[in-house]
Amino acid sequence: MKCISSPALDDTQIMRYVDGEADDTVVAHIKECPYCAEKASQWTLLQNRLKKQLFRSACPTPMELGDYHLGLLPAPQALVIAQHLRECPLCRREVAELEEFLAESPPQTNFLESAKVIIARLLGEQAGEPSFAALRGEAKGSMTFEADGIVIILDVQPSNEGKVNILGQVAADDQDPWTGAKVELEQADSSRLTASMDDLGAFHFEDVSPGVIQITIKSLYSLQVQIPNIEITI
Repeated sequence: MKCISSPALDDTQIMRYVDGEADDTVVAHIKECPYCAEKASQWTLLQNRLKKQLFRSACPTPMELGDYHLGLLPAPQALVIAQHLRECPLCRREVAELEEFLAESPPQTNFLESAKVIIARLLGEQAGEPSFAALRGEAKGSMTFEADGIVIILDVQPSNEGKVNILGQVAADDQDPWTGAKVELEQADSSRLTASMDDLGAFHFEDVSPGVIQITIKSLYSLQVQIPNIEITI
């Protein structure tokens, strides 16, 4: 089979036709010429095959997304994926589906045991000394704790009926693992209050009874920070 005219359309003209950029003369020719129409069809199949191969080629694999969600990736790789998630709605959807699946599944022992727990210490405290900080509900200043480069600031404000509100702020080099983190406050009577951290690293508890408390911050990636032995007074 040969082109019905001479010279035949070249590959550039065929490609422009496939991309929808050809002029009327080329379009009319391909409609009448079985040879050039066949070449255009072949180029279309090739282009679709390449698009399929390149689709999401820059996306992390499902395994990488799963390891990222579980906090199992090295910090540099986790940072790259965190940036990709900001820009890719498809990967964000995959992570959301994984999170929903894990929320509906019973917790696995090996996953719970893999969580890393670090103890925050009051800044200025000597190594080896127990962390025992007193926070007063009289607005006498906040207290700052540190754990492996993660800084936690706590402030106490008077509330009603002899209770206090506790305001917290977390700052880290990589803030993404802490956005949406669960924060638990355990009181002396073993009762618990829970809160969620916002995208600025802030959280708060209302109407906390005076006494010794412990605060545990659970990141989304298997890292927990504990602040034990905080004495709340009014």
